Amino acid sequence: MTRPAQTTHALNRVPIVVALLVALAIGVFALPVKQRCGAPGYTCATALDAQGYVHYYFELEPLGVYLAEIITGKDIHFGYESGDERVKVR
Repeated sequence: MTRPAQTTHALNRVPIVVALLVALAIGVFALPVKQRCGAPGYTCATALDAQGYVHYYFELEPLGVYLAEIITGKDIHFGYESGDERVKVR
């Protein structure tokens, strides 16, 4: 004795599960990553300033953009924030 209602009910859940997985993936790729110098492999350190700090440009960008920059090897100018980071050198 088969119950077609159970099969139909299970099939109705598939779009919901797929939608949740897509939303989760978008959320993960939107997580912020702090990337020094704008892209992986770039250098941007300044010389020491009078107080003994080195300055670095940084971008706070989505994880998806960071991964795309690694794959392409180029800076993608899209991010949440950018600025200057100071690092004390001993």
